[in-house]
Order: sequence, then structure tokens, then C-alpha cells
Amino acid sequence: MHFSDQSCMEDLILQMSMARDISEIISIVRHSARSLIGADGISFVLRDGASCYYADEDAIGPLWKGQRFPMTSCISGWAMIHGETVVIPDIYVDPRVPIEAYRNTFVKSLVMVPVRPEDPVGAIGAYWSKVGEPGPEIVQRLKRIANTAAIAMTNVALINSLATAREESQRARDAMILAMASLAETRDHETGNHIRRTQHYVRALAEAMRQQEPYKATLDDELIDLLYKSAPLHDIGKVGIPDSILLKPGKLDKSEFEVMKTHAEIGQAAIETAESYMGSTTPFLSLAKEIAYTHHEKWNGTGYPRGLKGEEIPIAGRIMAIADVYDALVSERIYKAAMPHEQAVDLIASESGTHFDPDIVEVFIKIAPIFKDIHRKFSNAA
Repeated sequence: MHFSDQSCMEDLILQMSMARDISEIISIVRHSARSLIGADGISFVLRDGASCYYADEDAIGPLWKGQRFPMTSCISGWAMIHGETVVIPDIYVDPRVPIEAYRNTFVKSLVMVPVRPEDPVGAIGAYWSKVGEPGPEIVQRLKRIANTAAIAMTNVALINSLATAREESQRARDAMILAMASLAETRDHETGNHIRRTQHYVRALAEAMRQQEPYKATLDDELIDLLYKSAPLHDIGKVGIPDSILLKPGKLDKSEFEVMKTHAEIGQAAIETAESYMGSTTPFLSLAKEIAYTHHEKWNGTGYPRGLKGEEIPIAGRIMAIADVYDALVSERIYKAAMPHEQAVDLIASESGTHFDPDIVEVFIKIAPIFKDIHRKFSNAA
């Protein structure tokens, strides 16, 4: 093999190793294989049940692109059924060749190599307009291309199966989140729509914050998605609060409020328990734990459970604090009427620098109409 041919072969192998779907593999073969083989035509055939599907071709004349033939009545089928390379110097003297299929083509001789001979998923054919047997180096090159295609197709199948497994895992995680969050919500005055509203508030606020410094570098798509997915667990610790306190229709007294405040620590502990069962943590669980534990902290250090102050409070907790308080203000509860949106915005603005991070409050005020729309869209009456 000449140096230029060797370089082209290596380039083809590299391209196929990076392919992410079968159509890309086929395209790479179509654009490169014919010149490497020195053939007048190349076809890529896929096994489709009991048929051979001629998926693509690169040839001096039309062959069979898009057509299907029974496995038992074509050369590609014979190569796949037997798992063997077929070399035919003259198609008109080989009984395996369905002559009528070839009569209107330029083909006089061919080589057909199965892709993954032990369990064929396709075949690659090379065709010549003259009678003659291709040399062993040509056959070897075609086998190498077919072997590379087999590896690439296996990689694609693995990538697809991993992607499917990841999607199923993510769906299971999301279902688990909502199930866990619902445990708290069904015992509280809150509703399931509170979960959805706070999720959307958090995402809207984070996306708006990302448009300015110093948040551009930290609030990327992945973190915002994690914030959105973990927000429903912010009050998971309420599962540990007695009904006499959690469901009290009036204001809590001092001792009752002290008990209520423990839900932040209970929530953190619940998520830590999940981590211990897993034997490790994940970015999702870490963020959920952080939100559950810190969304009642206040900018001036008077919040709970630790009395964190300013930027000691994780950004996730600071964002969740505004989302949670806004929803509590504008939502009707058994023990209070709903506050008008404008009044709730003014109240949060008045707590800038005391309860809330002033920079986040500034962003909240700018996008307050979005909060109003979210609350209307996911209202309890909906």
C-alpha cells in the first residue's frame, strides 16, 4: 500500500471511530472506500430482517441504492448468511449470482465482505466493470474497511444503549424527586402545584441572573437544570414535622416554630441517608441537600438553621429563598389570604439586604412579571 493510500485508510478508520450514527458510517464508506479499493463501485448493504437493504452506493453507474432483496437471492445475503467474503471474478459464470439483477449494470466482477462475520449486520460490496480477480491486497483492504465499520457500528449501538439507559435513569430520578417531594406536600397546606411553581421560579430567576456578572461563569445550562430538578425537595424535611404543628391553621407559637425550623436539618439528613445507601453522592443530591438545608437562611445572618450570612449562603439557597417566599405570599392558604402580586414584589424588595441577596432581588424585580405568569399558569385551580 502506497503512503498516500495508507494515510487515506488511517483517515477513514479515524473518521469511522468518531461516527455517532450508522448513516454517518455509511457516508464515510461512500466517500472514501471506492478510491482506496480501486473499484468502479461500492455499495453498503444492511441486514433488514430476511432482506438485504442496499442503503448507499458510490459507483460509475446506478446499482441498487434503496432496494431490498431476499437474503437467499443475492450475493450480499450469501456473504452474511455464511459469514464469508465472496470473490467473484466473473459474475456470469458463478451460480450464486442472480444475473437478472446485474444485467442492466456495469458490474462484471465483485467482492462482497460481511460486516461482523460472526453475526453479520451488513456487508460492503466492491464492483468492477471488467472481468478479473482482484488481488489479495485489495480484498484485504475491503476486509479492513468492513472490520472498521463493524467496530464503529458496535460503538454506535453501545452509545445509543447508554443514552437510552441514561434517559431512563433520569426519568426514574425525576419520578423519585416528585414522589419524595409529594410526601411533604401531601402533609402540608401546600399543593403539588407549589412544587411546579417553585421549580419554574427558580429556573426563570437563574436564567435571568446568568445574563450578568458575576453569575455568567457559574450558572451554566447544567447547573440551572439541576436547580430546576432539585427544587422540589426544598421542603422534604417537613415529613418529620408533627401534624399538630404542620397543619395548625393559625400562627405558630415560639416553641412550635422552633420545631418547624428543624425541617431544614431533617431534609438535609434525609438526603444524606440517600447518599449513604448509594455509597456516593451526585451533583443532583448535593444540590438538593444544599437547597433543603439553606433556603431559610437570611442575608443578614438571622435565618436558620445555621445563621449563615451573605455569601456564606450557597447561591442555590439564596435563589430558592426568593422563589419560596414569593409563592407563599401570593398563594392562598387555610390560615391566610393570597397577597396581590405587586404587594408581594414590594415586600421582597423591602427585604433586600436583610432577608434576601440584594443582587438577586434586583434581578427578581426585573423579571417579576414572569413570576406572575408562572403563578397564574400553575394556579391551584388549574
